Amino acid sequence: MESPGPGPCAAFRASGGVPAAPARGRRVPSGGMSASANSDPAAGVAAGQAPGDPPAPEPLPYDGVVSVAVGTVLWAVAALVMLVFLDNLRDDGHLWWLATAICGFGLGLAGLWVVIRRRNRLRARQELRARQE
Repeated sequence: MESPGPGPCAAFRASGGVPAAPARGRRVPSGGMSASANSDPAAGVAAGQAPGDPPAPEPLPYDGVVSVAVGTVLWAVAALVMLVFLDNLRDDGHLWWLATAICGFGLGLAGLWVVIRRRNRLRARQELRARQE
């Protein structure tokens, strides 16, 4: 097979398959950031927000409990319906559908626990602010 000639990989082939390393001591910026931004990744973290940064956004008023609860119930219903058709699922090689529905129900329960905790924290924070005012 003939080489396509000089191109973007010519230097790589010429070096014997070893990529060229940057010059010693030279920083190569990554991700489009300037070298000064990469020089100290922890800059500004300990001090909090920089003076020019906008304030942190407030949490959304919607807590998500109803959405997660509805999704969890739908996964449970799907699992129960598939239990009725267990033999058909097994014969057709689709038993993993039942496993998916059971996992969806389990993850929904975990998600329900998370959003209920979040809702309780938001309510407690609102009550604390109301008492302070």
